[in-house]
Amino acid sequence: MPELPDLLYIAGRLQRTVVGRTIRATTVKQPVVIRNLVDRPFDEILIGREFRTIGVRGPFLRWGFSEGIEVVINLMLAGRLQHQQATEKPRGFLCLSLGLDDGTALNICDDHAMTKVYIVREGDDASIPKFALQGIDILSPAFTPDAFRTMAAAHTRRQVRVFINDHSALSAIGNAYADEILFEARIHPKTFVSRLSTGELELLYTAIRSVIAGGTRHVENAGQPIEVKVRTHMKVRNRKGEPCPRCGTTIRREGVRGHDVFFCPACQPSSRPLFINWEKPSGSGRDRLS
Repeated sequence: MPELPDLLYIAGRLQRTVVGRTIRATTVKQPVVIRNLVDRPFDEILIGREFRTIGVRGPFLRWGFSEGIEVVINLMLAGRLQHQQATEKPRGFLCLSLGLDDGTALNICDDHAMTKVYIVREGDDASIPKFALQGIDILSPAFTPDAFRTMAAAHTRRQVRVFINDHSALSAIGNAYADEILFEARIHPKTFVSRLSTGELELLYTAIRSVIAGGTRHVENAGQPIEVKVRTHMKVRNRKGEPCPRCGTTIRREGVRGHDVFFCPACQPSSRPLFINWEKPSGSGRDRLS
């Protein structure tokens, strides 16, 4: 799933290469991904439209076209966006393609066809599920330490991993960067927000800002095609069984509300007894606590 640094990179690339271009053709391979909220056929709406703006709101990409038409995209778990050059082929299971006036195409590929593409009139975004329910933008000036403490105070009964992953609270931290943020802050993912000290809340706030900023720089500097997820800078995400880059302890994986989370049991010790004692050496780490 593309996360905030990925989406910012995609938007920046497309602002340079697509804004000002006109759609000349549409190809729909998987109609299930389209949510047309304008009372006209899909191709009739978009063909001849010029890209005017490209932006990001939480996990959504937002494309603005001439005559007040918007396309809002949620790539979900497996969606990828490709700016296909004239000599290239689609990379992945093609769901939708927009042919542009320079011979390139914007492709939405998704092996599971879970991506959602909403076509709306400007100002009708409230009809898009979860779009209007995004919480405080973590990149905005409104995301201050005071605002974060106030938000945390409203979620004291939740585990911290669940809290920072909730887009209706904080917009928007995905699974991969949530793991990296908690590792940076040295907080166990199953710690209840109510148990976080004032100092830990400050560390968590700082980690959110620094990890997202660092991830954005890494993705930008990698300069990969927009369909490529850059994850080489991750310290714990998807690194189960590898040594912690900070202390050398084996990175562990556990489940939190149906999601895999990765953490270092030494750098991120639990504040309460857990069902599995991850602090035991590898090989006995799944011993159950009494």
